[in-house]
Amino acid sequence: MLRKWGTLAAMLGALAAGTAAADGHRGSSDYVYAKVVDVDPIVRYVTVRHPRRECWNEVVYERDRTRVAGPALAGGLIGGAIGRQFGGGSGRDALTLAGAIAGSAIATERAVRNRGSAVRETNVERCEVVHDSYREERIDGYRVTYQYRGRRHTIVTPEPPGSRIRLRVTAVPIGY
Repeated sequence: MLRKWGTLAAMLGALAAGTAAADGHRGSSDYVYAKVVDVDPIVRYVTVRHPRRECWNEVVYERDRTRVAGPALAGGLIGGAIGRQFGGGSGRDALTLAGAIAGSAIATERAVRNRGSAVRETNVERCEVVHDSYREERIDGYRVTYQYRGRRHTIVTPEPPGSRIRLRVTAVPIGY
């Protein structure tokens, strides 16, 4: 009977030890500090694009129609009056119309010829979006080398640790 209790106690102890090991609590833990001997940033380069608006002034040439309208109107009236003098009945109306069209065309042509090209310059602002690209350095973490009990170890941390790093040291019996 004593032997059964001993076996039962051993089984319960093994079960407890297995559960503690699964939880990460097997053995005893202590915290110590180790000297940091090297810290290297882990660098990644990325291309960044930023849009910006670029504008410039552009000269646009336009026909100046306002300086031709007056002579064209006057030529049309004079041509219509001359055309009205000829013909009779419904032919009179047709000649009036033809005279007005011809007078307007002749006056427009002469106004353009007298004023040179009858073109004026206008400044117009033009804009477009352009993208500036440049490479930027991003730090993904830090490769930290520390020395503990005469040996060097390396880990990656999100921040630089300073001159020392805190370690959790766990003592676990072997073979039990």
